[in-house]
Amino acid sequence: MLFGLFKKSKPVKVKGLIKYYGIEDFWLNTLTEKQREEVKIRYSKGLNTNPDSIDKIEIRITSMPLYSFLIIMAEGISDIQMKDKIISWAIEEVEKQSNVIEKHYTYMGGWKIYKQIVKENPSYYSKYIELLIKDCEIHDQFNKQYFEENGILPTYPSFKELALAYERSGEIEKAIEISKIALKKKVKENTSFERRIAKLEKKLRNR
Repeated sequence: MLFGLFKKSKPVKVKGLIKYYGIEDFWLNTLTEKQREEVKIRYSKGLNTNPDSIDKIEIRITSMPLYSFLIIMAEGISDIQMKDKIISWAIEEVEKQSNVIEKHYTYMGGWKIYKQIVKENPSYYSKYIELLIKDCEIHDQFNKQYFEENGILPTYPSFKELALAYERSGEIEKAIEISKIALKKKVKENTSFERRIAKLEKKLRNR
């Protein structure tokens, strides 16, 4: 009669992208229920798709690599420490392959999240800068591959963002340096690096 009181609960069966990527343990045992819901909301709104495709609907194939899904996950979760952990995981995953286009968009997704995190917790500033530098370093490779595949070049915001980050933190010399590098490389961006350099040099003289 007592045995019924000690029946084991059935293990939760996870489907969807979580099963497809093989990250069931992380989903169930690392993330909280609130965080799982945050991810579903971000995924659903961002891609305009059924949130059940994350863990309830069988997924046999997807064009979205794990690192891209992890960036979406980090965007949705509100906890800063968990955001940081997931971004680091995404960077680790994307650096396992050689496609610089994928690296660029993953780095950019990561530094954009860190930019928001730094507003709440400045201790993450170094990670924000680190990803911006990584992104700037692959600019030439990105341009080559992207142009070969698409015949055009998109804007590349990392140089401008890094210059702005240095300027905000008072590192004017570094802001000038990265702006000059961008100018030399003819980085495509919705800004004038010539005017930016002139403004920064004036600020430096007036210190």
